[in-house]
Amino acid sequence: MKSSEHGRNGIARAERVLQLAIDSGHADLAPKAAFNLGVLREDCDDFAGAERAYQLAIDSGHAEHAPKAAVNLGVLREGRGDFDGAEQALQLAIDSGHADMAPMAAVNLGVLREDQDGAERAYQVAIDSGHADQAPKAAVNLGVLREGRGDFDGAEQALQLAIDSGHADMAPMAAVNLGVLREGRNNFAGAELAYQLAIDSGHADLAPKAAVNLGVLREGLGDLAGAERAYHVVIDSGHADQAPQAAVNLGVLCHARADFAGAERAFQLVIESGHADMAPKAAFNLGVLREDQGDLAGAERAYQLAIDSGHPTAASCAREVLQLLRHDDAPGASDAICGSTL
Repeated sequence: MKSSEHGRNGIARAERVLQLAIDSGHADLAPKAAFNLGVLREDCDDFAGAERAYQLAIDSGHAEHAPKAAVNLGVLREGRGDFDGAEQALQLAIDSGHADMAPMAAVNLGVLREDQDGAERAYQVAIDSGHADQAPKAAVNLGVLREGRGDFDGAEQALQLAIDSGHADMAPMAAVNLGVLREGRNNFAGAELAYQLAIDSGHADLAPKAAVNLGVLREGLGDLAGAERAYHVVIDSGHADQAPQAAVNLGVLCHARADFAGAERAFQLVIESGHADMAPKAAFNLGVLREDQGDLAGAERAYQLAIDSGHPTAASCAREVLQLLRHDDAPGASDAICGSTL
C-alpha cells in the first residue's frame, strides 16, 4: 500500500472512531470527539466538515470543549473570509467565561474587528480577565491601536500595563513600542528608559532590536559614545539580523569620527556575516571608507563585493561609484548606506 493511501485510510478510520464517540451522546466524550473531529477535518482542508464538527461541540454546551470549539471555529471562519460568522463564534467563547478561551477569543476578536471602538472593548475584556498571557497581549495590541488613533496617552497607559505584567515576550515588546512612541513625541529621555527596559529583559530578539533603536536615538542626540555602547551590546548578542545592522551603523559612526580602523573592523564583521541585506551595504560602505583614505585598490575590491551581491541598492550604488572611480573622475567619497532602524 502506498504511504498516501495508508494515510488516507488512517484518517478515515480516525473519523469513524470519532463519529462513533459523537453518536454515543456521552456527556464528555461526544463533545471532545466533535472538537477533535473538527481539528482533523481542518487539517485535511475539509473546512465545511470542520465547521459542522465544531458546531456540534459548541451546541453540546460542554464547559471545556464548547469554548475551545468556538475559538477554533472563529479562527477558521476568519481565514475563510466569513468575518461576521467569526465574530459570532468568538463572542460565544467570550460569553462562556472560560478562564483561558474567553480571553483568547477576546484578543482574536479585537484583531478581527475593523470597528476600532469595538476592538478596544474586546481588548479591554482580555485585559480585565487578568489572564497571564492574553491580558499582556491585549494590552500591547490596545497600545498599538490607540497610537494609530492618535490617543498617545492612552497608548502609553496600555503599553505600560503590558510592561508591568512582566510577561517574557509581551513586556519587552511593549517596551520597544513605548520607546518608539515616546521618540515620536520627542520624549527622548522616556524613550531611552523604555528601550533600556527591553534591553534588560534579555529577550533574544527584542533586546537587540531595542539596543539598535537606542543607538540610533543616541546618535541623533549627539551622544556618540552612548550610541557606540548600544551598538556593541547588539553586536555582542550575535543576533542574526540586528547584529549586522548595528555593525553597519557602528561602522558609519566610526567613519564619521575618523576612527578608520574601527569602521573597517565593523564593516568587515558584517561582510563576513553574509547577511543578505547588510553585508552588501557594509561592502559599499567599506569602499567609501577606503576611497576616503586614498586606498583606491581596496575601495575597488569592496565595491566589487557589493556589485557581486546583486543587492538592489548597494550593488547599483557601487556600480556607479566604481565606474566613476575607474575613469578617474570620482567626485570624492560617496555617502554611506546605513542599516534600517525602528
